[in-house]
Amino acid sequence: MFRVENQVSGKVFQTDGVDAILDDALLHGCNFPYGCQKGICGKCKATIIEGEVGYPNAIYDGISPAEIADGMALLCQCRAKSDVVLVVAELDSVADLEVRKLPCKVERIERLNHDVVQVFLKIAAGESLQYLAGQYIDLIHPDFEPRSFSIANAPGNSSLIELHVRWVEGGKFTDFVFHKLAAKSLLQLEGPKGDFFFREDSKKPVILVAGGTGFSPVKSIVEHAIATKLERQIYLYWGVRDVPDLYSDLPQKWADEYENISFVPVLSEPNATWQGRNGFVHQSVLEDFDDLTGYEIYACGPPVMVKAAAKTFVECGMIKDNFYSDAFVFAFTEAK
Repeated sequence: MFRVENQVSGKVFQTDGVDAILDDALLHGCNFPYGCQKGICGKCKATIIEGEVGYPNAIYDGISPAEIADGMALLCQCRAKSDVVLVVAELDSVADLEVRKLPCKVERIERLNHDVVQVFLKIAAGESLQYLAGQYIDLIHPDFEPRSFSIANAPGNSSLIELHVRWVEGGKFTDFVFHKLAAKSLLQLEGPKGDFFFREDSKKPVILVAGGTGFSPVKSIVEHAIATKLERQIYLYWGVRDVPDLYSDLPQKWADEYENISFVPVLSEPNATWQGRNGFVHQSVLEDFDDLTGYEIYACGPPVMVKAAAKTFVECGMIKDNFYSDAFVFAFTEAK
């Protein structure tokens, strides 16, 4: 194993020399910039201060011989041959990310329950979208106005984007997704967008409050935390109407597997057999925490839920600057 250090951020990670340095950097929570992943665009170039790197192939359009002679390297292609010290500006805020419009193809669609489907989009031509956990994209179809959906999978060096789409009665676009959209359909996406993203440099314990398909960006956040081996305590509350609306068993699996993750499902209209929490999801948080001063809170879901959480959490000591939210607007606008 080789040690890689980014002199700019001070972050250090290990690489086996088999995978590209960029792949291992992203796996360890370093937001190194990248674009095509094919060695063509040059967006992942960095300067090697110490150490040696090599390439599986000889020629890449994204870097010139002169740049290589000056100590630069394409991180999406090069492999470490020794311990490496490099210089690269990491993308740690929304302002650093480039909003792009990219063609994509529906890879597959899976029904998760009676009114939620999981859509996987494959970005065309070997491109990929760099984003922060929690952000969203606009999905573009020529017959409809663009619709916004949170990205449900964790950031990584991948060209596959996962969305959770809930069917909305009277919603033309969601009706199209449920009944007409098929694998291999061609679409466009634009993103990443939004300032709802995981602040991973913080050391505070995290409370995640999701309502309905507000679980999708929360899934991205938790999967990113797991992938980067963050040890912060994570408390996940997911509020839905009834048991069938808990369309994923992942939260319970996370709680069972990781000591730092706990999960509380909350049903607002449970059936008679339900033995768990019921009522409003933000009230369940207040039942468990007398003082929210030292916590970082992320709330995602219907506006009424987000507003209620913001108001009552402040009354319980939450610092406003530690509250991050993304309100989904449904009805006929279907914003997410």
